[in-house]
Amino acid sequence: MDFSLARTNMVKSQITPNGVNDPPLLDALLAIPREAFVIATHKEFAYSDYALPVSATRRSLKPLQIARLIQALTVNDGQKILVVGAGSGYEATLLARLGAEVYALESDKGLVELGQRLGDGSIEWQLGALGSGWSERAPFDGILLCGAVESVPEALLAQLAPQGRLVAIVGKPADVVMYALHVQGGKEQKTTRLFETVAFPLLAEESAAAFCL
Repeated sequence: MDFSLARTNMVKSQITPNGVNDPPLLDALLAIPREAFVIATHKEFAYSDYALPVSATRRSLKPLQIARLIQALTVNDGQKILVVGAGSGYEATLLARLGAEVYALESDKGLVELGQRLGDGSIEWQLGALGSGWSERAPFDGILLCGAVESVPEALLAQLAPQGRLVAIVGKPADVVMYALHVQGGKEQKTTRLFETVAFPLLAEESAAAFCL
């Protein structure tokens, strides 16, 4: 299979027709081999509009979901970005390519080790509870949640810089429609609905204090 051609077709047919038009992000999507970050038996589907397994219990977001969420973060060089539920590191690698200082938080030890092997060493990884964030590295200019949550944990909101941005997909596991949200940090946090979608749960059995939207 020609993965390079598949990557180009993904950007042309899935990404750009659906409102993703940030040139550096498009360049990153064309450059980063998503097939390297999924289970070997699913590599041929890496550029389809599917949420693919990255471990026995975790699925990725779809490419378009990833692209639209990252675009909503409006990443600039040197910004500190926390990736929550980083999986094998695809989203973190895209953000690093955009010039961000990336911190990848993952609750699965095997995925942390895989992400460290796949990465170029510029991403800092942490094994820990996803809903608790990474307070030792806070505050963050951006936080990306790589899966659906019923509500955004307070701990993550508290780790945003004053004008930081958090993006997440919010909804219950049985919901047919969920919402991608953008939260602007500050004394008066502002929440905006970005688009309708659906995704696999991220926090699973974790118990975390939550901010109900």
